[in-house]
Amino acid sequence: MEVNNKKILICNCEATMDIDDEALSKACKLESKCKIHNNLCGSELDVVLDQLKVGNKENKNLLIACTQQEEVFENLAVENNFQPPGTFNIREYAGWSKESKKSVPKISALINSSVNETKKTPSLTLNSLGRCFVYTNYKNGDDSLGIAFDFCKKLNKHLGVTLMISNCEDEIVLEPQNFKITKGNINRAQGYFSQFQLDINNFSEALPSSKSNMTFGDFFKSVDTECDIIIDLSENTPMFIGDHKRDGYFRASTNSPNDLLEIFAKAIDMIGEFEKPIYVNYNDSLCAHSRNEKTGCSKCLDVCPAGAIQTSGDVVSVDPGICGGCGFCGSVCPSGAIQTDYPSLEVILGDLSNLHDNYIKAGGKNPTLVLFDNDYGNEVINILSRHGSGLPANLIPYSMHSVGRVGHDILVSSIAIGYKKIFILLNPKKIKEFDFLPKEIELANALLSGVAKNDNNTVKLIEESDPEKIGDKFYEKDGYTKIKPSSFVAVGAPRGILRAGIQGLSKSNNNKKDIIPLPNNSPYGTVDVNIDSCTICLSCVSACPAGALQDNPDSPQLLFREDACLQCGICAATCPEKAISLNSQFNLNDNAMSAKVIIEDQPFDCIVCGKTFGSTKSIERIIDKLSTHTMFEKDGRTEMLKMCEDCRVGEMFKENDKMLDAQDRPKPRTTDDYLN
Repeated sequence: MEVNNKKILICNCEATMDIDDEALSKACKLESKCKIHNNLCGSELDVVLDQLKVGNKENKNLLIACTQQEEVFENLAVENNFQPPGTFNIREYAGWSKESKKSVPKISALINSSVNETKKTPSLTLNSLGRCFVYTNYKNGDDSLGIAFDFCKKLNKHLGVTLMISNCEDEIVLEPQNFKITKGNINRAQGYFSQFQLDINNFSEALPSSKSNMTFGDFFKSVDTECDIIIDLSENTPMFIGDHKRDGYFRASTNSPNDLLEIFAKAIDMIGEFEKPIYVNYNDSLCAHSRNEKTGCSKCLDVCPAGAIQTSGDVVSVDPGICGGCGFCGSVCPSGAIQTDYPSLEVILGDLSNLHDNYIKAGGKNPTLVLFDNDYGNEVINILSRHGSGLPANLIPYSMHSVGRVGHDILVSSIAIGYKKIFILLNPKKIKEFDFLPKEIELANALLSGVAKNDNNTVKLIEESDPEKIGDKFYEKDGYTKIKPSSFVAVGAPRGILRAGIQGLSKSNNNKKDIIPLPNNSPYGTVDVNIDSCTICLSCVSACPAGALQDNPDSPQLLFREDACLQCGICAATCPEKAISLNSQFNLNDNAMSAKVIIEDQPFDCIVCGKTFGSTKSIERIIDKLSTHTMFEKDGRTEMLKMCEDCRVGEMFKENDKMLDAQDRPKPRTTDDYLN
């Protein structure tokens, strides 16, 4: 078949999938009936080659509905000097299911989604020289040192290996090798793949002249070194926060042959030039971390499991070399300063919208959504399709680099698109990393409940490790939302996308309330200002990182724009009168996008020249506080506080007692003064 100028081959995997060619052709709006192939990776491989030739002549890309044999198709294309075909999955996602006969609308949606162009993500170039540092502990016992030594001998055929033995106090019997053998203790490790830096204590290197026992050379109390890859077999505390997310850092026990084999297979290929995606896009001008040493938002710092985000003054900094693309920061950032770009929120919601629309156009009903990562999630779905009931016909699968980016904005937007239920599939071994996700679900439910009658069971977090139990949850009949969807175009910043989605839902569900109450510490809300305490000093305006609090250059006024407020709390921490408090809510009314006056005052004019230099309340507050000060106790002195800066200086020089005069400086004392 041909869709959007791309040729597509469909295979039923040797008749293990029951695909109705007529129904699929109709669902895809094809003019002629499509052909369903039986064995494209084997007996019909010539069909693939013919289509590669045709596509090359007609300048049309080829897509094959088979991800398992992607390497076979790629090798065929390369051998014949053609561009490798793209692949997409219909077997595990739809065909291998007890509801496969009802899965034609989903297959049609997957086909139409596969033809969309993928936006390229910027990348970081890393150059690895293959410098591999293997660290083991002499006190682990058993034969751990011998195992590590043999491991290094095999690894040294592919990489430049250095073996370091920690806690090495006894004599060691090891044969000298053509790789370095050292002893010492790693005090600190930092950096990332191709750029690791190690701080080592009590270092010395084995001499090549070692005979029966290993002899070590000069001793150094502290040395620094660099390497490209670290293999930690010490069983000590991990060298990095979120060690499993640090590219180039491997950790295992010498008692686990399978782990060592897996590390060996990965490490030997880690030499040469690599392109690492720059997973996040950061705009420091939107960051609400701090102002004037007053801490505001630290959500990205709190959730980053890899330690890639660090404080950098009033803003934060992101190290793209360390970042593993978990997406946590993008989910919790209230301002949109830091956003996942692998892919972006716009791309994610665009994909979900296309899948939904194509599913509905093909005759599908009650579309539900499962969000999962490329590794664990795909593995679970493969197990379900091979050994279980597979996915329900109405369950649309969407694979992500990490489900950590699934924040309240994606959840609310997905309901607005038209999904009736949402599953989020988590790796149970990493549950602790996702402790922020229930709060995001709570916020999404609060927003949805504010516009319509909402079932809090619509969004389900699956933390099970048993694939059979996961499959049972997918087939549950409850939790379908009755909220009427409202299609919208997901363009712009996350806050703008969320506003467009929730306003659309409010309109489609005939909601009459403008204000949605939200849980405390939500990233939307207003500020409550104590009018009696506020002096309109405007310190909050200069501190507000989002421009939610504003002033009027022509009049003493404090203004507030609600849709810009991040609820970071910097204004409340800055206010000298402690007159500001926060209130979490979401205002659906469009007037939330314009600044309104919170408090205003009469301008205060200089009593001498008439120049306006402050507000009446602020000057009165200053006079009240300074009236008991020794400099202003004398009658009439407080009148100077009613003058502008120029007139005040002039008046101070006119004072008879010369309040600016100081006593004569004391005469310096010398050594003679003390001796005499």
